[in-house]
Amino acid sequence: MQNKNKVLKYLNEHWQLLVKVSVFLLVIVLMWYSGFKLFGGRPSAGPGDSENKESEIKGQAVSTPFNDPKNYPVIVMIDNSPEARPYHAGLSPAAVVYETLAEGGSTRLAPVFAGPPEVERIGPVRSARPYFVQLAAGWGGFFWHAGGSPEGLALLKELVGQKQLINLNEISGLGPIYLWRDRSLAAPHNLFTSGEKIAKALADFELTSPDYYKLSWQWEKEAKDKASREQAREATGEASQITITFSPGVIFNPSYQYDAASGLYQRSLAGRPHLDYNNKEQLAAATVIVQKVPGEWFLPSGYDRIGINIIGEGEALFFRDGKVFTGQWKKESREAQTQWFLGDKPFILKTGQAWVEIVPGNREVKYN
Repeated sequence: MQNKNKVLKYLNEHWQLLVKVSVFLLVIVLMWYSGFKLFGGRPSAGPGDSENKESEIKGQAVSTPFNDPKNYPVIVMIDNSPEARPYHAGLSPAAVVYETLAEGGSTRLAPVFAGPPEVERIGPVRSARPYFVQLAAGWGGFFWHAGGSPEGLALLKELVGQKQLINLNEISGLGPIYLWRDRSLAAPHNLFTSGEKIAKALADFELTSPDYYKLSWQWEKEAKDKASREQAREATGEASQITITFSPGVIFNPSYQYDAASGLYQRSLAGRPHLDYNNKEQLAAATVIVQKVPGEWFLPSGYDRIGINIIGEGEALFFRDGKVFTGQWKKESREAQTQWFLGDKPFILKTGQAWVEIVPGNREVKYN
């Protein structure tokens, strides 16, 4: 009886606190549930049946890292400020990495993973921009970001509503579930996720079957196969070194040095080897693509935010095996995948990681 009285007394004295805690927990649950419903669900399959599209891809003379249905494309916005670079983590296992301008001459990265990579840290994760949203929609992928510019978020809302992609925004009730901040590092350069967190999100969002018609980039089926040997005859020159000038100075300018022993282009940034924090190894590309696009323009929202037009077609430079090829890129709409062509045939990427450098205007691209 005495214990019962103590309980009643405690409840009477602390009922307001208990109500607040209960309401808080209810809000968290509702935010998680609504976030799942708002951002979850699968993109529309597009033209044709996904199963048939999978068979078509597997039947091609060339391969793709996305053949396996488990390898759902996951795109993550990555900070590329000098403060973030020592902690660049998780870029090594990406199938593709995009790089282009953000504000004030700075650049940002967006790796595309074929399913959840087996790494403990990926990041630092940063905010979205409209052209990166268009790239993610081209994969029909699962797009991870932490907020975004007004234009980027508006476009994201529209394309998610059309089921052209799925997104996971850290600035939502879902953030603490799938990402974390490393409190030993300075914000905003301290937001990370992991392969395990991505795997959990893919399962929670029930993302198991990608849109195969969007996964149409072509990698060689095996090293130096017939298709690659035939393509090699179309090279326009040798290219053992590549330098791209995004901005004055060197801070945001990448370069690549071809290593004949590995057959890869070793990547540097600001004149230093670009390392992955997870394994302390220099990043290396099997294929480097320079996509030349029209010059950028300033957006109405201010803060030096820019627009970059990646829809249409234009010149592309392809680098693999120490050679350069001159071709074209085409992207028919915001949600369409970018296609790479050498003449009237798709360009075949070398097995391994591909870096896509989207270079606006007449910025200098040197190679020799």
